[in-house]
Amino acid sequence: MSTKEQSGQVGRLVVIGGAEEKEAGSDMEILTRFVELAGGSDARIIVCSSPSGEAEEALETYRKVFEELGVVEVIGAPIEERNEADEPELLEAVGRATGVFFTGGDQLKLTALIAGTHFSEGIRDRLFHDGLIVAGTSAGAAAMSGVMLIGGSDEGSVRRADVSLAPGLGLWRDTVVDTHFNQRGRVSRLMTVFAHNPQVLGIGIDENTAVEVELGVRFTVLGENAVMVFNGHVTHSSAPRASDDDVLALTDALVHVLPRGYGFDLQTHRPLLRNGDTVPTPASPTSGGSRTAELGTGD
Repeated sequence: MSTKEQSGQVGRLVVIGGAEEKEAGSDMEILTRFVELAGGSDARIIVCSSPSGEAEEALETYRKVFEELGVVEVIGAPIEERNEADEPELLEAVGRATGVFFTGGDQLKLTALIAGTHFSEGIRDRLFHDGLIVAGTSAGAAAMSGVMLIGGSDEGSVRRADVSLAPGLGLWRDTVVDTHFNQRGRVSRLMTVFAHNPQVLGIGIDENTAVEVELGVRFTVLGENAVMVFNGHVTHSSAPRASDDDVLALTDALVHVLPRGYGFDLQTHRPLLRNGDTVPTPASPTSGGSRTAELGTGD
């Protein structure tokens, strides 16, 4: 890997819910923004197509897209064996790249192939310390969180049995990301994860939609559909005593629905308006008796 001095700048993530526009003639809003963040015409992008069952085909699809968007170099990383992720040529590419893109496919295949390798650790190091831009779509997005969803019923209830989890790449800590979210009816499975660990943000991203993440600061929504955020000061969860097939109780969870231009403050855990203003925290509900007394004072 390159030993060039690092900038100390934290990079950004572009986390895509899948099925992003990439056909010639479409506006390709999300991929265009990724390329812009990675340096535009000076961008050098690694395409890691390992999640795909057709890694070479997926690589060529995105190579064509990024070349059409004018990047100076596209570097292929269709890793199919773990030892390939430690090859000197690939590690040198990580050192000079300005962006990394993970394709869709199977997130567990991706982590099984690259987690803990020099390739993965190099990406993480440059993301946190050298301004690298990392994007992923579908499985490539789901793998970015510390704990990732690897399966679950789209038609189940809020039950432990309806969700399967595994360690992710840890690029976006304290989150769980689900993709193709409203298109595949995945609210219940993300609520199940949130019920078991309410300190983690649940992020459900629709197709052709993404979040641009300034790590530890905020994210902003891109694309045509919505992002749903699950958080809140949960007052009760039955998860500690529930069996796998029990329907879970969860009280005082918050759900935010955020379209293009809206955002979310990762420090205060409050949504952001399109102008960047924070949505105020609602006042505590007034008790019925106090409200009645207030309304009764007409003079």
